[in-house]
Amino acid sequence: MVALAPLAAAACASWDNLPRLVERFADDGRVQGPLSATIPATGQTVNAAMAVPFVLKPGEKRTVTFALTWHFPNVRQKWGSLTAEKFWGGNRDWSATAVGRQYANWWPGALAVAKDLVARLPELEGRTRLFHDTLYASNLPRWLLDGLSSQIAILRSPSCFWNRDGYFGCFEGFREGDMANYDMDGNCNHVLQYAQLHAYLFPSIARNLRDSELALQHADGRLSHRQTAAYHGPIPALDGSCGAVLGAYREYCMSADSAWLNGTWPKVKKAMESIIATWDRDEDGVLGGSQWTTMDDVVTGSTTWLGSLYLAALGAAERMAQLQNDATTADRYRGIRLGGSSKQDTTLFNGEYYIQTGEGGAKIGTGCASDQLLGQWWAHQLDLGWLYPPDRVRTVLKNMVRYNFYPSFQGVDRKGARKYASDDDGGMMMITWPKGGRPGRTFEHVSQCWAGSEYAVAALLIQSGLADDGLKVAKAVRDRYDGRQRKEWAMAPGGNPFGEVEWGMYYTRSLSIWSLLTACQGYRYDGPAGAIGFDPVWSPGDHASFFTVAEGWGLFTQKRDQRSQADTLELRHGRLRLSALTFCLPVPADRVRSHLTVDGVAVKTTPQSDGQRVTLRLEKPLEMQATRKLVARFEF
Repeated sequence: MVALAPLAAAACASWDNLPRLVERFADDGRVQGPLSATIPATGQTVNAAMAVPFVLKPGEKRTVTFALTWHFPNVRQKWGSLTAEKFWGGNRDWSATAVGRQYANWWPGALAVAKDLVARLPELEGRTRLFHDTLYASNLPRWLLDGLSSQIAILRSPSCFWNRDGYFGCFEGFREGDMANYDMDGNCNHVLQYAQLHAYLFPSIARNLRDSELALQHADGRLSHRQTAAYHGPIPALDGSCGAVLGAYREYCMSADSAWLNGTWPKVKKAMESIIATWDRDEDGVLGGSQWTTMDDVVTGSTTWLGSLYLAALGAAERMAQLQNDATTADRYRGIRLGGSSKQDTTLFNGEYYIQTGEGGAKIGTGCASDQLLGQWWAHQLDLGWLYPPDRVRTVLKNMVRYNFYPSFQGVDRKGARKYASDDDGGMMMITWPKGGRPGRTFEHVSQCWAGSEYAVAALLIQSGLADDGLKVAKAVRDRYDGRQRKEWAMAPGGNPFGEVEWGMYYTRSLSIWSLLTACQGYRYDGPAGAIGFDPVWSPGDHASFFTVAEGWGLFTQKRDQRSQADTLELRHGRLRLSALTFCLPVPADRVRSHLTVDGVAVKTTPQSDGQRVTLRLEKPLEMQATRKLVARFEF
């Protein structure tokens, strides 16, 4: 601990050598009082105090800041030997070797951390406050901003760790005293495929996770759904595998250039080919065979839950193949995707929502699944278009809210499900059977509420023009995390606003919440192309929201009246490379005059209109640094 003040005291505790700690205190003439070198018994706590003496005259005030720092370089993680050998190099027995923390590469000890903090405190505090102030300059609902900011804590919680050798790892969630349990292991891709916050706020973390997943790829292209020896076998998760392909395209979009994709594409293509060969051998775009999923069970036959993820993955792989000038592969993926889109829609729609066909495994049957359009959620985020007819998608979404969403669970039979919502809470069940016919064998989790899944449904509702329903679903989740303890939950106590739960606290699926922000602002971004666009769904006449790019972040605002629209990008941190900007207008774009300025200086552009969408292509690429302000004005 360090006190940041004149004549400040500094103390560094070495927990494995208490007598030396006492000597350090005694050697400092500013520390007074009795000291004891008695080493406590295991399990006992060592108490200490630090004080800074000063005198105040009448009317004076003074602030003393204390910095508490720590350094635990020898922490051990119980999984990762395959990753260490195949990705980071070397042969290591992780059961016996201390893996260490990434920060041990930067600071030799806690006192060095404290000294660095003292030297850089104004800078660090300024950047932190700037981030906070920019996020909360958004005029999105306050409860949503609180949800976005609070779930960032997952990345710094016990659920995540960053090893000394560079490996970034995630448990599904954190269960105190039970971290040796297998089901929490290994960057689980069928859970992490929901996660979005890390990829938009810290793109390098997302690329790190993708690199380690692809480094462990089997020779035939399969991706194990956990990065442990116990799970590194022949059982890939279909949803996680599709999520890996989609994530690869997202990681490309959130990069400053195409270098990462150029080195990664061969493995991504191999993963896509493995998905096709394993579950769609006739390449008709409809899945078959045994499909392991995030429901911890096998699905057989055809569903739009997994089918839409497959179509979205094909769309993302098609885009990446085009970027790699592999037209033959792109055309093939496009053909499978279009055929599958039509066939799935025709065979699975029951007039209200999409059902399951096929026998064996855990069944959905005629049930209404809240994840039945999960691939469409991904497709909208990556600007891949509609996977099924738009009007039908909206019909399905309305009925999902009708049949799966409960404003309160009072009197609702949840059939012994693990509770992640109390009886007086609201939420969305994973699967319901509004027309009866619940199968004899279905998933253990059908009556549960998964916050990460609910956020995805809510974002898809917003993306599809049903913003009121989307915000209603999302707010029900955040209302469950109001700080009141829910001791009756399966992961008790629940209710912590900073630690949403599923099978563990700080559950990584909840990182899907970031998709609510991008849905509300209608965000589109392609970093290597230097292209960014917005189409706000939330308050389009007076909109403000936080946005991120490959190398920075800032504030986007849109003001609209009957005669004009002004779209403003204020870059607050980092840099933004631009070649094109796209905005949506309330009138046909070909009848609009446009004008672009950066810091008040006109920038030449070539407008291109597509209905009510206008793209301003810059005659010369532009690099915006922090504090610069871009304004696009449109006169109707």
